[in-house]
Amino acid sequence: MLLFFSFSSLIFVVNSVCTRDKPRKEGFLRSTCIPGFYEGSCLLILEKRTLHNATETCKYDYGGRLATAPTKDAIQIWIRTIYFNTKYNFDSDTRFWIGYGYDHQNELGFIYEKPNEIMENYIGKSMWNRVFGEPEKSAPVQWENGADKNSLENSGCQNHGVVFNHKTAKFDVKYFAEEHYSLCETPRWAKLQCDREWHLVPQLRMCLKVHEQAASFLKAHSTCNSEGSFIATAQNGNELAMLRNIIVPYNLPYKIYSREKGFWAGLKTFGSVTFSMDGTEPIFIARVTDPNKKWCAASGNKNFCLHGEPCNKRSVGLVKPCYATRHSQLEYNPLPYMCQKFADSSKVKNI
Repeated sequence: MLLFFSFSSLIFVVNSVCTRDKPRKEGFLRSTCIPGFYEGSCLLILEKRTLHNATETCKYDYGGRLATAPTKDAIQIWIRTIYFNTKYNFDSDTRFWIGYGYDHQNELGFIYEKPNEIMENYIGKSMWNRVFGEPEKSAPVQWENGADKNSLENSGCQNHGVVFNHKTAKFDVKYFAEEHYSLCETPRWAKLQCDREWHLVPQLRMCLKVHEQAASFLKAHSTCNSEGSFIATAQNGNELAMLRNIIVPYNLPYKIYSREKGFWAGLKTFGSVTFSMDGTEPIFIARVTDPNKKWCAASGNKNFCLHGEPCNKRSVGLVKPCYATRHSQLEYNPLPYMCQKFADSSKVKNI
């Protein structure tokens, strides 16, 4: 007796998962953009990555987006940039992830982004639209034979993306988990700069660095000093909102009160006097339980109601013991914090 075993092909599909949730880096390009620049944007070639890693690296590490081609000239700049590249060797099999797919109106084309709040307030809509704005009509696309456009979907975490062939100037659809080089388009016309791991807040002309590890206020103060900075200090409600915009997306677990999360603010109190760590006169005044004690201020991730207080008077934060002591009337707990320093305008000469 002959026994026949039929083995079906096994195809392992990796789920499309996008996990990066930190704020977009607001710094700008530090070096001269040659040869890949186009009307205020700069074209960078990123190392081989999956689609999601390429998208997130371009967005979170360079403040840009995967390149789009509003005109035929832009596609020619892609080809020229790749051709004159000296860092990598590209053969005829090399492909580059680019920003193409279904948009929010479920139409197939190059993907465009509206400016986020910080960018919009700093450079204005007209400047953003001139560089990254959506044109009336995208450049026509020539597809490779067999390109499966039907696999593209309207999703922020796509299972398939589009790659560019620099030899043929044609486009193809690839599975998101494949690793390819990518073309990253980033702003190049702003002078304010921050070092790596620092976030630029253009309105304040300040750079902020999030320290995720909880520490005492004194430890935080020492660390910031060693980095040539001070604990981030908000002068008013608008500035506090900007600080929160940087640290809240990190989703740090540390609490300052009940279920309210927060971080150290650059404010100390002694009796009825509040001192600001940046040397300015603070607009926030802390209410203290003991006028003879020194306390340190902590900002909440949002305004909240204290137990027993009317909810029409929401608190922006609380005073806390600066460090652990044996006999403290208030509960001490270490907190995360941000260091703050002036943005550097001397590093960029590509304007």
